[in-house]
Amino acid sequence: MSEVQELLNTALTHHHAGQLDQAEAVYQQLLEQDPRHWEPRYYLGTLQLQRGQLDLSIQSFLKVIQLNPELPDAHNNLGVAYHAMGKWQEAGQSFEHALRLNPHYERAYYNLGSLFESRGLLDEAAKCFRKSYENSGSPETYEKLADLLKVARRFAEAEVIYRELLEQTPGDFNRSMKLAYVLVLQRHYPEAVELYEAMLETHPGHYQILVSLSYVLECMGDIPAAIQTAERSIEAASDQPEGYNNLGNALRLAHRFDESCVNFEKALELQPQFPIAEFNLATTRMLTGDLQAGWEGYERRSDIDSSSRTSYPGPAWQGEPLEGKSICLWCEQGFGDTLMFIRFASELKRRGAGRVLVLIQPELAGLLKSIEEIDELLVPGNPVVECDYQCSLLSVPRFLETSLKTIPGEVPLFQPAADRTAHWGDVLSALEGKKVGLNWSGNLQFPRDEFRSIPLEQLSPLLDVAGVQFVSVQQVNGLDQLASFEAAGKLWQPGPEYQAEVGDFTEAAALMQNLDLMITTDTACAHLAGGLGIPVWILVSRLPEWRWLLDRGDSPWYPTARLFRQAELGEWGPVVEDVKAALEQKFSQDAPDFQ
Repeated sequence: MSEVQELLNTALTHHHAGQLDQAEAVYQQLLEQDPRHWEPRYYLGTLQLQRGQLDLSIQSFLKVIQLNPELPDAHNNLGVAYHAMGKWQEAGQSFEHALRLNPHYERAYYNLGSLFESRGLLDEAAKCFRKSYENSGSPETYEKLADLLKVARRFAEAEVIYRELLEQTPGDFNRSMKLAYVLVLQRHYPEAVELYEAMLETHPGHYQILVSLSYVLECMGDIPAAIQTAERSIEAASDQPEGYNNLGNALRLAHRFDESCVNFEKALELQPQFPIAEFNLATTRMLTGDLQAGWEGYERRSDIDSSSRTSYPGPAWQGEPLEGKSICLWCEQGFGDTLMFIRFASELKRRGAGRVLVLIQPELAGLLKSIEEIDELLVPGNPVVECDYQCSLLSVPRFLETSLKTIPGEVPLFQPAADRTAHWGDVLSALEGKKVGLNWSGNLQFPRDEFRSIPLEQLSPLLDVAGVQFVSVQQVNGLDQLASFEAAGKLWQPGPEYQAEVGDFTEAAALMQNLDLMITTDTACAHLAGGLGIPVWILVSRLPEWRWLLDRGDSPWYPTARLFRQAELGEWGPVVEDVKAALEQKFSQDAPDFQ
């Protein structure tokens, strides 16, 4: 063995043993003897990369590539250094060069996937992790792929991988928890419960399992089991906040609101920065009618759902006088929230704001351009307009200290286009009887959607009311339930111009304007009808959204609304019977025309 090779072996021995100073000294000695010897320079670059000496590492690898341009490892490691420096383009080019030299280089695929992941390019990252796994067979890489698919909301694909991995490592705790989680995200609740309960047999009293199980039981509406399991999680770890938060949610579902708030407060004592507990406490207070006590905690919504962290440049408005000032209100959350809160844009104008702009979802722009108090509507992608202040639309009532008594309740809040309203008036005039709109399904991804959406089959008794022609106002979701009812002539579905498949609020509003009554579940449709000021009956769950409050048949948000409430969670039959009886009374020949 040559002296050079012996020295290199000595350096590598030091390097592998973590003796980096000694290894570096030998690498430098070799390079002093022969600056063109690429191997010690390559290992020196790797050592520098380990130490975080990124500039030195990049210089070393670039020199190695000059000396030996066909070495895939040098390009790969150069890419790692560039990635750590935040030089995305250079990193990607280095990994791709390594893969051109070695198309089966699994580590380069993995590193390129990590680069894509860090930039939010999840589909591209998934392709790279899959190629890395195909070339390595590494279970860890396969699990990484599943984890990424979960983040990308490709839950079914992640589920398949977690199941395959568990076949190789039955009972693995972390992988079992991950599988259960993606089952929950797909709302496969019974199977998730079965998996958690099986895990409790081998991990009795395990806090994290109990916390997760109590959450799922609450999602299923199994109130006694959710309460009991949350209490068990607190017994297992009384110093952890999640159990108290879950118990608060379960007690709220049972309408035990004071106890619910006590548990949310306990969670916050243990962890003051616990956004979901603060949000839950706030909305529970709002649900019971104390809006002013809830607005501050309601601000934590953006800490729970990062996708709502839209903002607008400029100083944040916090209630300062707006006379002669301009303000841009930006919309977040769902369509229903925007339709409900848009009144506060008009309110600011009425209170003296010089100029009110609203950055709004494109789907609502056509409808809400009718609001006179809004000086300019913007949609994402429009040029930024400089304003004195900016604020989330949903935060305005906080700074106005809005209470139940001071909600701006005048309707209509907006008007559909006159020509489209006239068009649908002509179309509906051809139908006999009173025209009653029907909406039964909301966004299927909405949390607890199973508590608010109602299968059309369960609403079928309404369709037998004499003298009434039901009109489907449904768009996007729930259309697959229409066929049999439409064929029987019991439910009229508008034609293609209504754009039911893709959704169009402008068309929906114009059609609704010609109805005698709108019946809907708690979806954006309820806010659309209420904002138009037409008679609307809203079917709400035993535990409704905070905005519908408790134990009242009206709404301070919408004076034309009438609420029909569940007495038992998940039991829509009695609600439908109440609505049917009210329909028969409303449209009987001698009945007064009331809401």
